[in-house]
Amino acid sequence: MREEKGKSLVALPVDYVVVDTETTGLSSGRSHIIELSALRVRNGEVTEVFSSLIRPPKQEICEFGEVRYAYADSFITGLTGITNEMLEDAPGPEEILPKAHAFLEDRVLLGHNVQFDVNFLYDAFEQWLGRPLRNDFLDTLRLSRKLLPELPHHRLSDLAAALGVRYEGAHRAEADCRITHGCYLKLRELALERFSEEEFIRLFPRKKMEYRARDIGTDRKNFDETHPLYGKRVAFAGELSIPRKEAMQLVADAGGVNCDSVGSRTDYLVVGSTALPAKENAVPLQKGRGMAVLTEQAFFRLVRNREEGLP
Repeated sequence: MREEKGKSLVALPVDYVVVDTETTGLSSGRSHIIELSALRVRNGEVTEVFSSLIRPPKQEICEFGEVRYAYADSFITGLTGITNEMLEDAPGPEEILPKAHAFLEDRVLLGHNVQFDVNFLYDAFEQWLGRPLRNDFLDTLRLSRKLLPELPHHRLSDLAAALGVRYEGAHRAEADCRITHGCYLKLRELALERFSEEEFIRLFPRKKMEYRARDIGTDRKNFDETHPLYGKRVAFAGELSIPRKEAMQLVADAGGVNCDSVGSRTDYLVVGSTALPAKENAVPLQKGRGMAVLTEQAFFRLVRNREEGLP
């Protein structure tokens, strides 16, 4: 658990730091940051820029029937344009993360689906700096859903198109920071056209106390031990189309074990639309070392015991 993690804010600040990361995968426990960018903003204007590739540890990658050791697989390279050759020459986290920590200071962090970036940074800071990321953060995804409920999707590309923000160079961290910043300025302007800042904040009710995996039980006494979820440890990330508590109940009713976060023994990680890699795309089914990453749709098929080709 990230016990010292900052708070998710609802606010319309003019001073903040926009952040974005590119990573080798979805789980900060198993994946690594390969690019980190941040824009320091004062009174709505970008005043300083921090951006760097970060060389991660090499990992065993199995693709097209071949096993090799590399920094990133072909999916990540295709998505971001960041090649293994670029990462070979990049500085390591021990060099970059102290500089990033100094740049971020204790400022509010802003990003699109920023929980994804904050979680990676929290874990990386703990590992390499011996202290977690404690900054509070503000999510443009959350603002978009409130101000533009008519949008069918709230991906960064959808938001930029709706607000007339240029969407160029996406899936590289600095470009995503600049796109996100442009979208935030438009969202802030839209919010203040309709409401005062205090009225806007009141549109977001405070969340009730969260439940934990141990709180989800089942009344079932007998289980189908051939069901693919029976005895499996399942974690969730991102926002699902149904309440997470209901999804966790499906796991419990199948005889599975719910987990609050990804660990070394996790069998399945189910990701909602807000936790897809690089904010936009996801592999429908991605097998990891001992863990399968599933989209929400694949998870529901698995619950119905019709998924094929899974461990």
